[in-house]
Amino acid sequence: MLIAPLGTMLAYTINLFGFYFGLWNFKPVLKIKLLSSFPFDVGLYPVLSSYLIYFIQKEDIRPYTIILIFSLTTTLFEYVMLVFDKVSYGQNWDTFWTFWSYVLPYFVIYRYYTALKRLGLY
Repeated sequence: MLIAPLGTMLAYTINLFGFYFGLWNFKPVLKIKLLSSFPFDVGLYPVLSSYLIYFIQKEDIRPYTIILIFSLTTTLFEYVMLVFDKVSYGQNWDTFWTFWSYVLPYFVIYRYYTALKRLGLY
């Protein structure tokens, strides 16, 4: 309950900028473009954020390794969507930048989690 809202907020914000600057589009492209990413913003990315913290808690692997694995896996998922023409890139955006667009939010979510732990809220 503490991680998913941050995952939603980060996904929504990043997609807002991505659509605004023409970096990517999801298909189908709806009249209000940001609604095209709605299932990802309120569904997939918050769930992945929650699983990220779950695996950081449960696995005996360094957190940054888990962040790297999640970033690579999410990038691969988006690459598959790109191959099947469900995502399109513009303005020189590519999978390299996509990877970093996942690393940064996952890192922020991890740092948020550590802050919550220090406060005794997690």
